[in-house]
Amino acid sequence: MILGRLIGTVWATRKNPRLENRKLAIVRPYFWYNPSHDIEHVVAVDQVGAEIGQDVLVCVGQPGRWVAGDYRSPIEASIMAIVDRVEIAQRACEDATVPFVLRQDFRPATLEWTP
Repeated sequence: MILGRLIGTVWATRKNPRLENRKLAIVRPYFWYNPSHDIEHVVAVDQVGAEIGQDVLVCVGQPGRWVAGDYRSPIEASIMAIVDRVEIAQRACEDATVPFVLRQDFRPATLEWTP
């Protein structure tokens, strides 16, 4: 899963029939569990009606298709929640064995550090 901010929308006049009536959103990740590489943006199907500027939770892979209700859909990422608040224990992030990556240049307004 990815925590990120919705920063834009993709408009497509032609798309796969399984994507009809679905909003495509651009999400900038800021917290990701053990990513294989760094990316700047993810295009995700918006299942919850999120708006630009909101922090969201994104499912990737097969769970993203389950959220869409059809495992055959050509979906790699799905927005499954609008985030109200995130709490992170700062000492946990200082532990090198924790496989989370928090982008240093992107601090969401919903993030709260706890001791």
